[in-house]
Amino acid sequence: MNPTPWRRRVLAALPVLLAGSLLASATHAGATPRASPEAPEPARIDLVLDLSGSMNEADAGGGRTRLSAAKQAVTRIIDKAPEQAELGLRVYGATYPGEDRKKGCADTQAVLPVAAMDRAARADAKSRVAGFEAVGFTPIGVSLRAAADDLGPSGKRHVVLVSDGEDTCAPPPPCDVARELKKQGIDLAVDVIGFRAPASARAQLKCIADVTGGAYTDSDDADALISDLDTLFRRGWQTYQATGKPVEGSLDGCRNAPLVTPGQYLDEFTGGRDLYYRVKKRQDQLLQVSATAVAEKGYDRGSIITVAAGPADESEPRSWLREFDQSMGWANVISTGGRSGAGGKADKPAKDDLGCVRVENKVTRSGDAAMPVELLIGIADRAPRATGVRPPEPRTGADAEGGFSFNGATPIGPGTHRQSITVGEAPFWRVELKPGQRLTVKAGVDIPGDFPQATTAGLALTVYNARRTSTLCNEDQRLTELFAGRTGHIERVCGPWEITEPSGTTSGDPDGYDVPGTYYIQAQVAEPGDRAKGIVVPLSLDVDISGTPRADHGPVFRFGGEAGQEPTASEGAKRAKPGAVATEASASKEEDDSPLDLLATPAGAGSAGGAVLLVCALTWYALRRRRTG
Repeated sequence: MNPTPWRRRVLAALPVLLAGSLLASATHAGATPRASPEAPEPARIDLVLDLSGSMNEADAGGGRTRLSAAKQAVTRIIDKAPEQAELGLRVYGATYPGEDRKKGCADTQAVLPVAAMDRAARADAKSRVAGFEAVGFTPIGVSLRAAADDLGPSGKRHVVLVSDGEDTCAPPPPCDVARELKKQGIDLAVDVIGFRAPASARAQLKCIADVTGGAYTDSDDADALISDLDTLFRRGWQTYQATGKPVEGSLDGCRNAPLVTPGQYLDEFTGGRDLYYRVKKRQDQLLQVSATAVAEKGYDRGSIITVAAGPADESEPRSWLREFDQSMGWANVISTGGRSGAGGKADKPAKDDLGCVRVENKVTRSGDAAMPVELLIGIADRAPRATGVRPPEPRTGADAEGGFSFNGATPIGPGTHRQSITVGEAPFWRVELKPGQRLTVKAGVDIPGDFPQATTAGLALTVYNARRTSTLCNEDQRLTELFAGRTGHIERVCGPWEITEPSGTTSGDPDGYDVPGTYYIQAQVAEPGDRAKGIVVPLSLDVDISGTPRADHGPVFRFGGEAGQEPTASEGAKRAKPGAVATEASASKEEDDSPLDLLATPAGAGSAGGAVLLVCALTWYALRRRRTG
């Protein structure tokens, strides 16, 4: 086994727990039968764009008009919209250039219906946007009512409003329209961008967002508009994008468990039940098991997820590997992973090469809603790594915006990467590291003066290694940089940490940096309440990779086509769509040697008193689990 010491995870939580505030526990609902989990559908979004005459002002930077900047920002959204996302576009002030108030205040049109767009539809949409002219009035209230009709009466829905001024057609006052929609029980959030809006308009625009539970942000130039519009659409479309081949792990041990081959699978925690799977592995091969619980709706602090594996005939499979991680509530995922063969020792042989994987669930309890769980299975031969395996090319500029899962993490390299994020977003990036290199990551956010402070609000920065296990950020043992009432620029730094190769001992690196390969970076403004959710803040991410890389002698793990990490696009690799779980017959075949199967990752409670009791309980629990390993 290769146990990661519990000390850094339990003690790192102490300052936060003593703050006297616990994250809201997981939503309790009636238990539901198990079913194949599905990724949540993205919100239906209607973009409402101001094309009033003031959008012709040439003050968006570089001599550009506001209209030109808006066209560029909207075109980018059309290009980036997920294939399954339902997107619509409504404009106002686009067709009537006269002075007749009645005609001008009725000037609002649905340019694009709210629907998913194929390639032809995107091309048509961009052609329409290119032809926009700004000529008329500003009927915001009327347009909001129409946008609600565009989206229909049910489902997850967002309106994103871009306006450079206040309504010129009231009644109805737009904030009253927002209240009207809310009183009707319409589950609709309106996010608003004030694009070079004067102070007189900001109060009105911000009221629309506040009343509907949306976000408000000011954009002063074209670059800010493009970034902020991207951010608000991500808010509607993306949370953590759990992916994998649907599978239903056994709840009753390994006897009737499904057989899983290298790849990524999507299951779910129900109640407090553990999940079991069978796996084929020869004694001369290594096994990686990683599990990620996607806790978008909240969970208890101190929640623990454990992966373990061993021969299927063991009463409690654990002789190959056993690892756990516990969360103190900042991240939207709880993730851990382990690899067999620690210290270079051969794994215990298994009859018919059949092993058992157990994912222990100390995250949900009886009565809790089901929680998605990603399961990643990898197999490696002990032979040295193959040549020619290349990671994806790093992205830069606007293309370096963070993704929303381990699989979707955006590849980046050294340098400074900037984007806006909303409070509640937790984007991922990935970097490739070799032995001898040193990693330093610095995240910085600019917190506005009116930010609704909370005891545990802060900037969270997490680095995960190739096993998808969180590493130690720095020696201060803190999980986050608490704001403590501060505003302005706030930073958090992880590192520098040197990447090493697995040692010849079974204990491993307690800080988690003894796994060369892919490292994941996740940043977020963590706010356990809802008051700050949706506020847009600028984020800078500085990545420094120093040191002299050494030759990497570790073997290569095969994760199949669902691992979300492939060679570069020039090699023609395409991510496979989720499919059926592999059968035992298919698992017995030799793994495909295609580049897609190769991944360049070598082996290797409310009061202070209650918080103290919780720390003691968790410490005892962690010690007990480690000592029984």
